[in-house]
Amino acid sequence: MTFFDPRHNKKPSRDIRQLSLLTTVPAIMLAAPLIGYFIGDWVDGKLGTEPYLAAAGALLGIAAAGIETYRIIKKASAMNKDRDNERKPET
Repeated sequence: MTFFDPRHNKKPSRDIRQLSLLTTVPAIMLAAPLIGYFIGDWVDGKLGTEPYLAAAGALLGIAAAGIETYRIIKKASAMNKDRDNERKPET
């Protein structure tokens, strides 16, 4: 497949969409545990259970980030398969 193939640039928005999906992964991996930690820390302050709920919130955030990362990679992979199927020459 060459760069000048007319089928190559048929849908460039799909590539941009896939790239934007994959660039959200680091933000999710950072934000979800932090949000879980701060919510747990806030509840710890209200209930007086100092380190436990903050740790549980961080662990839940890590689990949520892992699940969401899996979903994003699965969606990006499906978009890649669709693109490859469109590029195959029909016989």
